[in-house]
Amino acid sequence: MSGGRLVIVSGPSGVGKDTVIRRWLETDPRTERVVTCTTRPPRPSEVPGVSYRFLSRDEFLAMAERGELLEHKIVHGNLYGTPLDGVEEILRRGKIAVLSIDVQGAAEVRAKRPDALAVFLLPPTREELERRLRSRGEDSEEQIRLRLRNAEDELAAAASYPVRIVNDDVDRCADELRRLVPE
Repeated sequence: MSGGRLVIVSGPSGVGKDTVIRRWLETDPRTERVVTCTTRPPRPSEVPGVSYRFLSRDEFLAMAERGELLEHKIVHGNLYGTPLDGVEEILRRGKIAVLSIDVQGAAEVRAKRPDALAVFLLPPTREELERRLRSRGEDSEEQIRLRLRNAEDELAAAASYPVRIVNDDVDRCADELRRLVPE
């Protein structure tokens, strides 16, 4: 295997980014997920250090001030960021560093790392996106409405991505991601 590659996967909340990425990671030993940081509280299904690095606002801001984040933004009222050391460690090992981030963060990473492959996951329909958000059962009605409003802007940003994949089948999407990075 040659040197590492950074792959950005974006899409609106509820599109299935984590599910598709998890399947890709399970089926492609070249891949490793970059664990990003957030100040939001963990959902019941999330594992600290695996799903996210859950930080206090002060811890997060200190990392940003020290230049330890490749990107950071406010999304849905919380801080999110990508630890630079996590990305670099995966790339040093010659692996595919898979980064699941919002469109704001992706734009920042793409400006700093033009060699990164940027992929946008689309829902089959807006109705399916809402159904997926609601079926998680982890967000309040207010959070769901905010995520749906934000999804409109995020979906509009899809046109700026060189690769767009409709997530209508998890296995097909994971296979498509695997094929995008040749061995």
